[in-house]
Amino acid sequence: MALALNNYVTKPAIATTEPVGIYTAPAGYNAVVLCAQATNTDTVSHDVTLEHVRVVAGVAVTTFVSYKKPVAVSDSSELSTGKLTLIPGDSFKISADIADKLHILVTVLETLI
Repeated sequence: MALALNNYVTKPAIATTEPVGIYTAPAGYNAVVLCAQATNTDTVSHDVTLEHVRVVAGVAVTTFVSYKKPVAVSDSSELSTGKLTLIPGDSFKISADIADKLHILVTVLETLI
């Protein structure tokens, strides 16, 4: 079966205090990140961190997309300020200063290489 030319993928997650992988670009596809959003469901502000991870020569290289970005009470915040391109194997990890209060939504367009 042939691979689809384009796939839209939305990945929901709930942040924990340790970085957790929420999306990895699959083999055969580059991914364009269209949206990376955090929503705070608590009664106080919390910080969220979004990391991009790429393995280079067998070593995981982490780059922060957003680092300890505050998300106000009952509000949402965009974690990336523009489009990001991921190559196969690249991943996003998310963490927060508290578990279970920040809901994350990442939407990507996967396009066949």
